[in-house]
Amino acid sequence: MPSPRFVRSLAVLGGLLLPSAAYAHGDEVHPGQGFWSLWHWSPEIIAALLLAGWVYARGLGGGRRPSAWRIASFYAALIAFFVALISPVERLADHIFAVHQVEHMLLRTIGPLFLFLAIPQGALMRGLPKGLRSSLVGPVARTGWLHKLLQFLRLPLVATLLFVGTSWVWMVPEWHDLAILNEAVHYSWHISLVVTGLLFFSVLLDPHPAPAGPGIGTRMAMFVAAAFGNISLGATLSFKTQVLYTAYDHLGRMWDVAPITDERIGGLVMWIPGCMMFGLAAGIMLFRFGEEEKRTVERRQREGRMTARDPAATKANNRRLGWSLAGFAAMVLMLAVAVVSFLIQMEHSAAPDAVAHVGAAEHQAG
Repeated sequence: MPSPRFVRSLAVLGGLLLPSAAYAHGDEVHPGQGFWSLWHWSPEIIAALLLAGWVYARGLGGGRRPSAWRIASFYAALIAFFVALISPVERLADHIFAVHQVEHMLLRTIGPLFLFLAIPQGALMRGLPKGLRSSLVGPVARTGWLHKLLQFLRLPLVATLLFVGTSWVWMVPEWHDLAILNEAVHYSWHISLVVTGLLFFSVLLDPHPAPAGPGIGTRMAMFVAAAFGNISLGATLSFKTQVLYTAYDHLGRMWDVAPITDERIGGLVMWIPGCMMFGLAAGIMLFRFGEEEKRTVERRQREGRMTARDPAATKANNRRLGWSLAGFAAMVLMLAVAVVSFLIQMEHSAAPDAVAHVGAAEHQAG
């Protein structure tokens, strides 16, 4: 069950970051606009990101100071949100499908990934004014139904299904086009991406080993499911033969890119860079697991509950772990190849039917 400290810190993260995601929706863009005119200078978003950075910096003064790379990771997360919501990426996203996928990768994957690599909970809580902690955050954290809701949402299966499912649902053409054209739906889209990303990476990168946190096998299963979800969706978009999202044409596509090419490039963005981010998360997760195992062994040795490890046994364990990781990487690669081969085969088998259909239509016209 989530600890009160975790509930408080998640409430702080939500209060600081979700308003910025909700307020983000670009204005109309015209061909030939200057670079600086494409920036989405939203006071609400900038204020929320600055406030998050200030609260974190203020909290670094008390307690044990995090390592430099953790501090850098937190501010890298804020930069990712800034690029997604303030830079030209935000305003171009409604006119170029591929740029829209870059924005969503920043909101859904890169921002939450770097945020939870920083393990910012302690600094964020210390950074809040004492009165706010006691009068607002504390009572929220002690709310029973909120604990139960977070306990359910942070179940590895639930967090993974929400993370993968949200991406697939918003790629349904009818929902996708509606979100592009309707501001209220677009706000919901952004919030759902940020929330599910925060939930997923809070579980995947939970600093607590089993049994307090998920076991290494559970985390690897989450990674496989998320990576395969990205691979299959990205490959589907990359190898499709017809335009699915017409809202970009309604608003006016930019850069003189053919609609089918734009959407295929967007699929590649979702597929390759997105999976690279999952690979980074998996590598860091395995590194953490190894470091935690090392600390556990050293602690037990100091307490006299475990004798020093035989170097040969340690080498054998490392070899087994290495082969396991190699097998896992090969499995992910084979899944990607299988999906691509299947989609290519479908495209080739559909081509003769399309030619025959065109020929029949021409014959009837003649």
